[in-house]
Amino acid sequence: MLLTDVLSRLRYQWFLVVLMLLVVEASPAFGAESQDKSSAQTRYGLRCGTCHGGSGKGDGWRAKLSWLKMPDFSDSAYMQTRSDDDFLIAIKQGRKSVMPSYGLELTEREIKDMVAYIRSFDKAPAPPKPVGTAR
Repeated sequence: MLLTDVLSRLRYQWFLVVLMLLVVEASPAFGAESQDKSSAQTRYGLRCGTCHGGSGKGDGWRAKLSWLKMPDFSDSAYMQTRSDDDFLIAIKQGRKSVMPSYGLELTEREIKDMVAYIRSFDKAPAPPKPVGTAR
């Protein structure tokens, strides 16, 4: 009788552990972020906003403390000179010693979402893609 009680308790405890793991993994706080604008906005704010500013004007607090001029992502003329691939490479590899690289921290999808978010600062359409590039 004692052995059956112990086995019954163990089964119950294992059931609770498995149930807890399923709940935690399904929870957005512990699982994958959704690939929407708000998560791209959050990533931008954490990684880019301190230099490029919350509205992409290049007026973040780090930019104000340094001699560096940050690009204005809300400037249509500037944005027309940059392709999505330019932004993708800059985010992945960084820029010289000034901008850190995020290629090892962010997935390809997260970087593309951030590029789309950066494009949203400028209301003009993105420049046309070169012929032969598929996306």
